[in-house]
Amino acid sequence: MSQIKGSVAAAAATATIGCSLLFVQPSVGNHAQLRHASRATEQPQWSEQTEGHSVSSSILSLGIGGALVFAGHAGRKRRGAQVSRGSTVVRRAESIAATAVANGNFKTLVAALTKADLVKTVEGGTFTVFAPTDAAFAILLKDLNVTADQLLANPDLKNILLYHVVSGTAMSSSLSDGQQVGTVQGGKVIVKIAGGKVTVGGATVTAADVACSNGVIHVIDKVLLPPGKFSPANQVGVTAPLGFFDPLGFSKEGDEAGFRNLRASEIKHGRVAMMAALGAVFQHFSVSATAPGMPAGLSAVTTAPAGYGFATLFLASGVLEFTLFKQQDNKEPGNFGDPVGLGDYSTDSRNRELNNGRFAMFAAIGIIAAELLTGKDAIQQFGL
Repeated sequence: MSQIKGSVAAAAATATIGCSLLFVQPSVGNHAQLRHASRATEQPQWSEQTEGHSVSSSILSLGIGGALVFAGHAGRKRRGAQVSRGSTVVRRAESIAATAVANGNFKTLVAALTKADLVKTVEGGTFTVFAPTDAAFAILLKDLNVTADQLLANPDLKNILLYHVVSGTAMSSSLSDGQQVGTVQGGKVIVKIAGGKVTVGGATVTAADVACSNGVIHVIDKVLLPPGKFSPANQVGVTAPLGFFDPLGFSKEGDEAGFRNLRASEIKHGRVAMMAALGAVFQHFSVSATAPGMPAGLSAVTTAPAGYGFATLFLASGVLEFTLFKQQDNKEPGNFGDPVGLGDYSTDSRNRELNNGRFAMFAAIGIIAAELLTGKDAIQQFGL
């Protein structure tokens, strides 16, 4: 009798859990929920499912759960084993491709994978796929003014699809704001987390952590297009009248990393040159008032106590260079925030800073060269 009561209790518990599934529906648009979404060992919830499908699945789970309880009890009774409590974790057994086919909202994606001969590729390893829905593809077709057949015939189709695929399993909990995620295509997509919304490469994640047998799917509302070949001539700082001016060919087509390094160095040198040029001018007037007898110009650097100040400034600059003002890959070269609170980081303001920095570098070099040649400081060089 006690064993029968135990079976009834277990069945009741299973029924309670099954019924609760009928009414609890997850919302995956919120960042906090994305961060704590179901892991790979949990049954994923699809935001695209219809209400009827969710209810049917819950009822099916209820029936299967009840059957497992009684079947398990009968088997243990035959073996004379004691009934023990435990939890059953359901895994999605299908591969990434099979899961996309079964869902029904990724028909264009599946057709594209088939056309590009990538079905076996996404089934032959462990991957994370940012999967655009059919609605996302419809928006792309409208924006590009092409048909689905024309898109599938695009020679760049394979690269576009691989731009949505990342090697390994990247659950939502492992993503962070500003993170750059490398794709199988070779490019990178940037993760942004703000205002309760998670975006990847500009596309909003609408459902996260759909666990599959060989990885995970994150559903997105936009098709990601890989950027074209990097061109230095199209970057900030290319202004009239010279346009893109690189006669020595330091900046290479397609070498974005090399360009970023050169641009960061240019901005830092420009900022230092602007302060140095201004300092050389104001020093002429400040020395006589604050430090009588102190030489003006470059000779002040080797004369105490001005020499001590220069050494302190040099060391402080080095500390800032390797700590506070350390370049980050997810920000533009030279972007270290807005410490003064100007609130202006437009393309126009960035162009002005670059051009002023370039002019200041010539000015600082000219002041130093003229002083070494004539012995006059920055103001004396004007005959004042």
